[in-house]
Amino acid sequence: MNYKIYNAEDFLFDESFRQWVGGTSPQATVFWEQWLIENPDRADVVRQAQELVRALTSEYRDNATEDRIDSELSQLMQRAAERRDADVETPVRSIWQQSWWRWAAAASILVTVGLGIWLYRYTNEHAQPAPYAHLTKAAGILLLEKVNDSDRVVNVVLGDGSVVTLRPKSRLSYPKQFGANNRTVYLNGEAFFDVVKNPTKPFLIYANQTVTKVLGTSFLVRAFESEKAVVVTVRTGRVSVYKQQDFEKAQRSGLRQIQGVILTPNQQMTYNLADNQLMKALVEKPKALMPETISREQIFEDAPVAKVFSTIEHTYGVKLLYNEDDLSACLVNLTFSNESLLERLDVVCQTIGATYEVLDGQIVITSKGCK
Repeated sequence: MNYKIYNAEDFLFDESFRQWVGGTSPQATVFWEQWLIENPDRADVVRQAQELVRALTSEYRDNATEDRIDSELSQLMQRAAERRDADVETPVRSIWQQSWWRWAAAASILVTVGLGIWLYRYTNEHAQPAPYAHLTKAAGILLLEKVNDSDRVVNVVLGDGSVVTLRPKSRLSYPKQFGANNRTVYLNGEAFFDVVKNPTKPFLIYANQTVTKVLGTSFLVRAFESEKAVVVTVRTGRVSVYKQQDFEKAQRSGLRQIQGVILTPNQQMTYNLADNQLMKALVEKPKALMPETISREQIFEDAPVAKVFSTIEHTYGVKLLYNEDDLSACLVNLTFSNESLLERLDVVCQTIGATYEVLDGQIVITSKGCK
């Protein structure tokens, strides 16, 4: 800790300092006595801080534990504020000229200042991520903004060739040219992103307390600040979604592991702002990954059911979990054309006497087999 820049009120919130003043830790005593020898210019500040701690301890001498002190700081702040309001005409310096019995009152006012500083720091560390307007102002670079006030979608071509289809009532901020390390944009609303692949320069979308990170893929982000949830739906490729707080904390500390959600085709993430949870699921209507112009007719004659499942996985990009040994003897004769993913699964499972359920964006198939 850089104690050289501490004010008296800062020392109050340092547990080691309080232990030294209270004489409860030999290690703390050795450290602070040596520190004072090395920093004689801070003696006056330390002396004020000692008085603060002693006044606080004296106030709660019956049970001056760390927990008690912490719990009572808020009460001191309230009492100090009331005392200050009642005596607003009195010059501040006259308080310091009173006898020792008035020092506890002065100390509580200093505690208020210190607690205010601590609460300010704590609130900043635990505050909700900044909204769209603040993020764009704090970006540090010149951003262009596209606002879609029409009732139709608007396409925005970014500097790297990526295309953003901006839905009505939405806005997007982005630089004319991306920097060397990443491609960052800011969204308030709903947009479909078709991102040009670039493994060396990740694409980041900041949207309503979330950060979506991709290398190159297509996906939909719905993140209106007026709504209580953010939804990210993946069409192709792979997408990582994080809470903005977790992402920025990892960026500052250099952590390589961040708690988030990885999405693959036909999966979606819903971030509920009320309970602060990321939830992954299968989209309501999964779509085939192949272009619409290509025929999707698929014919299976005396085919192992594992081959059918493998084809379905490839077509929709969805993971199917099943016991291949149990189903090794299952052969089917099926033809698919325009059926949806779930319709195809219904047909296969009815044919082999199996069931399925959707869990965490994947499909789990249960069967006793065909032996």
